[in-house]
Amino acid sequence: MKKELAIDRFLKNIINKYMYEICLCLLLLAAVFIRVKFAPETTLSPDYNDYYKVWVDYYRENGIIKGLGNAIGDYYVPLNVMYALCSLLPVEPWLPLSIVAFVCELVSAVFIFKIFYLLTGRKHHSMFAGIATLFLPFVAFNGALWKQVDALYTCFLMISLYKLLKQEYRTSFIWYGVAFAVKLQSIIFLPIYLILYITEGFHSYDRVLKDSGKRNTFSVLEFLWIPAVYFIAGLPEVICQNGLKRTYLSYLYQTQELDSEGYGMVSFFPNLYNLGFDNFDKLLSGAAIMVLFVVLVIIAFFCYRRKDNIDRKLVVYLAIFTAWTCVVLLPGMHERYDYAMLLLLTPFAVLLRKNIVWPMFIANVCSLATYAYALFGARDIVNMTVVSLFYVGAYLYTLIDVVKLLNDENHQVS
Repeated sequence: MKKELAIDRFLKNIINKYMYEICLCLLLLAAVFIRVKFAPETTLSPDYNDYYKVWVDYYRENGIIKGLGNAIGDYYVPLNVMYALCSLLPVEPWLPLSIVAFVCELVSAVFIFKIFYLLTGRKHHSMFAGIATLFLPFVAFNGALWKQVDALYTCFLMISLYKLLKQEYRTSFIWYGVAFAVKLQSIIFLPIYLILYITEGFHSYDRVLKDSGKRNTFSVLEFLWIPAVYFIAGLPEVICQNGLKRTYLSYLYQTQELDSEGYGMVSFFPNLYNLGFDNFDKLLSGAAIMVLFVVLVIIAFFCYRRKDNIDRKLVVYLAIFTAWTCVVLLPGMHERYDYAMLLLLTPFAVLLRKNIVWPMFIANVCSLATYAYALFGARDIVNMTVVSLFYVGAYLYTLIDVVKLLNDENHQVS
């Protein structure tokens, strides 16, 4: 028998010891490669050349102080500061924007791992779930190709959710406040905080820590951290003399885009309003918000009546479900607004709730179709009405599943 070479013994020993870690590193390299290929492409993005590059160039021409004082663009201060800082670099804006997005995607992946390790106790499965989120089409397309910043507020949402599950409520509210200060879309995760206040927290059953299942609640005053962080985040523009009203009412001005920019009830997002309601925003938008309010009140009441059934896993499910409810019913939704919800839904369905694997898969395919429509010009192929029917159908299936879980004391999320 031929003697095994020392180099082969060494390599096989490394493989046997670290095969899982090697695979994860290779997956990470593949994710980097995809972004390196996507990032220089700027013509497909409907926003980069008309908005982001223009804003960065404005800061380059006028300086950061004057730029923040005039608050070019319609984002709140943290994102304006980010574009201002990009102007200091001697490179095209797509490079730092793509890097920031990828770093935030990595942070989200880490906290997806931490969340699902906390929920399942399965380290390798949870670690793979975190890395796998980097390959979801909407994740890769959003930051590297579109040059959007949904990954930025989402990473803060993932941190806040992890702290919420650990019952570190104050820290969770602060991180949620950071997410809200970065992007208004974070508001779709506010209902889970309101529900947990009403239900006086949740049972902290934990397969990893094997704790006693204690139930801790939090004061209503913790919600004040959200406007406090928002106020602090606005100070750079106030100091640069942008004005209190123009700075702190930024989100109010954003909500008025429904009328001022002619978006209609929906902007290429596959929700209810693609079913013939898009052009009736002046008539229907107020009613739509009231419908969402009523639905959330019913959900909160149902959770209150079944509060003894709520544990960590159900908290995550309710966070996903209420966020999904918001994007399905709110008017003025854009193509990307279910980013954070889908990022949680996908590993949750695979690792914890096999019953909703098909709704999760359908929602991801609908998201892919939406990006194809918005980014790749597939408007002759993608019928948004059909896509919306599938998307809403997946949501309704999930609604039924959530109600069953809440209503059945013996039914566990697994």
